[in-house]
Parts: sequence; structure tokens; C-alpha cells
Amino acid sequence: MFALKAVVATALALYAAAAPNKLHTVQTFAGPVKANSYVVTLKADVSKDALLASQPEIAASVTHPEWDERLLNGFAGVFNQEQLNALRASDAVESIQQDGIYTIQAVQTDAAWGLARLNSETALTGSSTALNYTYTYDESVLGEGVDVYIVDTGINIDHVDFGGRATWGYSAGTLPSVDDHGHGTHVAGIATGTRFGVAKAASAIAVKVLNSGGGGTLADVVSGFNYVLTAATASGRPSIASASLSGGGSAAIDASVQALVDAGIHVVVAAGNNNLNAANYSPARVAGAITVAAAGINDAKASFSNYGNLVDIWAPGVDITSAFIGSTTATHVYSGTSQATPHVSGLAAVYISANGNVPPADLIAGLWSIEGVLTGVPSGTVNRLLHYVPA
Repeated sequence: MFALKAVVATALALYAAAAPNKLHTVQTFAGPVKANSYVVTLKADVSKDALLASQPEIAASVTHPEWDERLLNGFAGVFNQEQLNALRASDAVESIQQDGIYTIQAVQTDAAWGLARLNSETALTGSSTALNYTYTYDESVLGEGVDVYIVDTGINIDHVDFGGRATWGYSAGTLPSVDDHGHGTHVAGIATGTRFGVAKAASAIAVKVLNSGGGGTLADVVSGFNYVLTAATASGRPSIASASLSGGGSAAIDASVQALVDAGIHVVVAAGNNNLNAANYSPARVAGAITVAAAGINDAKASFSNYGNLVDIWAPGVDITSAFIGSTTATHVYSGTSQATPHVSGLAAVYISANGNVPPADLIAGLWSIEGVLTGVPSGTVNRLLHYVPA
């Protein structure tokens, strides 16, 4: 049996234990959690490998030891009460948080509208269920050479709309390397599909962190971001992480996303579908990310869309048709800030094609948009709609 006494005597030999009355408070997660699972962030000067080597029983309970310290200096694991108390008592630890569940941000409907709003100066007057709109784009700047990492449920990489440009990158934990939900394929199609997408020549890379029910643990999401960091920095290619997921506020998620931004990786995230301030949700609240809210075909705020001063831009997010699972030609209709997000990810890839790669802050400022056309936007929220007219 692993005892707290043993931890204090040996496991924390490298790092002094905190006084009993100064135990770290376990940060609670606003939403469902994985039972007895915690994300542990270490202090910046602490070696994760050395700490775990000195604590074999703790190390045996770690489920996510692989995180690059540039992303998050820490680990996640399923710990019993004695192990948790030992970690709470350690001066090596910066914080401990419950391993919360993150979910996709889409609402299924039965209609569709396309990419035409990106070109239009004014609201569209047609039906959102039609697929007969005109979308004009520049064939010389379609995102070629840009990698879009779809942090989601995976991608149906054989779907014809990807034309061989979709590949499998990573599956967190024990998740299968297949899109068994469809949300990730739908999102990837909007960002990079030949018919349904914005960046019709960009590469889509599946980073599966969500399961067949559309949910995933905080730890698995961090692992997905960890993969993006290592893969994107190794490739040297302009890279965008598109994360159409949302959950309660999490310092670990926030730090992971900011680490990607600090590494020069563009991160586009969903504002969330709660009709509340995005400041309460991660990763929407990360200032360095591009946080996307959803609008409908009539240029009105989508009823479900989150808002607030952390929203950077709005994009089409109601009744969106895109690629799906089940066959190589399947389509589906979703609504959500999940669908607004890849419109921005795709246009970010096009922007990079046209202008070369730029720092993330410059992309946020320079991304093509039109001001002041939306209705129903709450006070304190930017009125800026994604907009693209090729030169």
C-alpha cells in the first residue's frame, strides 16, 4: 500500500513537502469530471522526470506523462486519496485540478448554407437550407503548404472532399484512430474541404481527443495540444490548431493553448454554445487564441453563441453542411460555434497563403473581416464578421 509517510520520506526527497496546513487546494472543474483523475502542474524549476523517478507509486498511476514542458510542466493521473494528499503537500507542485470533460460545440439540425456569406457585403436573403450559393475564391491562395490540426473526434480521411489532403496525426490515450462521431470530419470539411471548405488546398491533420459521444477529458485535450506542439515545431510549416470544443475554465488548458501561441502556432477556438460570456470557458478565454462566435444567415447572433470581450470574430455557424462519416461522400448539417470556428481556421490558412506566415497576434488583427453588420451582439462584444473578397 502506498502511504503518505513513504511519500514524505522518499518520494519528496528532492522537493520539500509543504506544511500540513498549506496543502494545495484541488481546483474544481465546472462540469462533469473523470473520477479520481487530476491534472498536476509542477513549478517551472521542477524536473518532472526526476520527480516521477523518485515516486514510483505515483508514476505508476500517471496516465499522461508525455507532455512537453514547453506546453505544460506536469502530468495527469488517477490517484487514490493518499497519493493525492502527497501531491497536495509537495512544494514541487504548482497546482492540481480535477480532470474535467470537454465536449464538442455543435447542435444537430436538418438544414444547410454554404460559404457565400464570406464574399457578401450584406446579409444573405435566401434559405439557409439551400446549397446553390456562389462562393468566389482565388485559386492561387488556397492554403497550400499550411497544416490545419483538427483537435476533435478525428477525421474520415478517405472522404472525397479532402482529396487525399487529410491524414491521421494522433489519438489520445486509448481512443481509436477513427472518427466514430462525425463532428471532427464535419469541422475539417469546413476548414479544408474541396467543396465545403475555405482552404481548399490546405492539409488537415486529425488529432483525436474526443470519443464517440463527443466528450473527452481535460488530460486528453492537453495531450492533443502537446502533439500539435511537437508535430508543428518539427515540421516547420505554418500551422493552425482548430479546436471546436469547450468546457469549464481550466488553467491547464489555458496554459497549453498559450504555449502553442507562444511557439508561433495559430490557435482558433470555439466561443461555446451556452449563450453566456466566453470568459467562463476554456479554451475560449485564452487571449492569445482566436475566439470565434457564431452568426446566422441573417447576420444575427446565433441564439446559442457565447459572447463577451474575449470574442475576436464572428463567422457562419447556423445550418452548415459539410463532410461526414459513414461513407466517402456522406454529408451532414450542424449548427454551433464549432462550425463557425473552422471557417476562421480555413480563412487563416488562406491568409497565410496570401501574406506568408505571421505571428499569431498579427493574424488576429489582420484577418479579413467586415465591421458593424451584425445584430443582437451584446454590449462589450466585438461586431466583426469574417469576410473575404479575393483580390
